Amino acid sequence: MDFMQKRFLVFGAHPDDPDIMFGGAALKLIKAGHSVKFVSVTDGGAGHHIMTEEELIPRRYQEAQNSAAILGLEEYQIMDNPDGRLENTIANREAITKVIREYRPDVVITHRLCDYHPDHRTASRLVLDSSFLLKVPRFCSGTPV
Repeated sequence: MDFMQKRFLVFGAHPDDPDIMFGGAALKLIKAGHSVKFVSVTDGGAGHHIMTEEELIPRRYQEAQNSAAILGLEEYQIMDNPDGRLENTIANREAITKVIREYRPDVVITHRLCDYHPDHRTASRLVLDSSFLLKVPRFCSGTPV
């Protein structure tokens, strides 16, 4: 039987959520020849008790890029939604649909819908709704179905 490379796309609400949820599995999959991309739906700017958003956002971005290099990710994308204020909007649904359509994954992973954090729940809902709309040709028509 021939090896078939798979593409895994992991959405977390914040930088480090994909690492925590799927980092170990990602490393094993990458070592086995598969491709993995992580996406943080927010910028991670609210998650520190001392640092300001202006200080924290670039730090979280760099941490994500360091993680990508260590794991061998295809990419670690950080979307520009504000941490702690993620909203279930059409614009965010279209942005996530675009990410999924462009990466063309075999598997999409995200938070559970009943998570403790509102950003996690919203990211999960956005990914779930986008997944349903992936094959709807007139939704987010700027990206190929």
